[in-house]
Amino acid sequence: NEVEMPTNPFDIPLQLGDVAWYPGTENTATTASTVATKKQTLTAHELLAEVPWSLTLEEDAVIAMLPELRKTLVDSAANVLDDVLLNADSTAANNINADAGTVGLSTANEAQWRIGFDGMMHLPLVDNTSQAINFNAKITSAMFLNLMSKLGKYGITTDTVFICDTTSYIKALGLDQVATVDKLGSKATLLNGQLGAIFGVPIVVAGQMRLADSDGKVTHNGSANNRGRVLATNTGQWRVGYRRRLMIETQRDIQKRQHTMVVSMRLAFAERSGDRSSATHTALAYNITV
Repeated sequence: NEVEMPTNPFDIPLQLGDVAWYPGTENTATTASTVATKKQTLTAHELLAEVPWSLTLEEDAVIAMLPELRKTLVDSAANVLDDVLLNADSTAANNINADAGTVGLSTANEAQWRIGFDGMMHLPLVDNTSQAINFNAKITSAMFLNLMSKLGKYGITTDTVFICDTTSYIKALGLDQVATVDKLGSKATLLNGQLGAIFGVPIVVAGQMRLADSDGKVTHNGSANNRGRVLATNTGQWRVGYRRRLMIETQRDIQKRQHTMVVSMRLAFAERSGDRSSATHTALAYNITV
């Protein structure tokens, strides 16, 4: 769910607590329920990138630099947004994306993970590890069912999705239950190379979901990152807040004879219950043989 943030931080009231019901008696008032109220605070954090290019490059380039750079940066912004919502980890040492290492706030291609909030993957890997399954085998249809059962009531709604890395998705295309015409008819993956859903739950392939080590975390500069991961989550239980949508600005420096393009956004991300340690709307299968 997305919300615009008129202030930063921004408080959102959460759903009310359960109401008690009783059998009725004529002309008799029932016992009143005291409704508990909660709020969730969204705090926006900034992401930005800057790209300079010289007038000489612009003059000599075969293509028009401004529209090409703009397109490149917009595509990059979409990728980094997916990256932080999925992989953000505000801790520097042993970050879930750089285990056994340290991620600095100015480390190129890594600093975005420390935006200031924790992403979806952080919940089963760190916050509530009972939601993680050390699968340690080749991908199977039963694995997807196990993930759905981990979600309980959150696993059978229209908001539920599977998110997997590219390699695990390719392996899932070969599952006996979906691969051949005798099992799935014209929708067999052997014919069309597509697996849009399994057990009625959509499958999303995330380019920002990396292969990991056997513990489910990505080892920093490690060669052991050769195991797949599949995340199951109820998207209705996550909230994205925007204080500033994607903004692109360009300025010219006449002293250096160059242009500079700056792309920025301010966003918040939180799960809706307010307690990651007991949240059951997200689960992860890791250590998948690929």
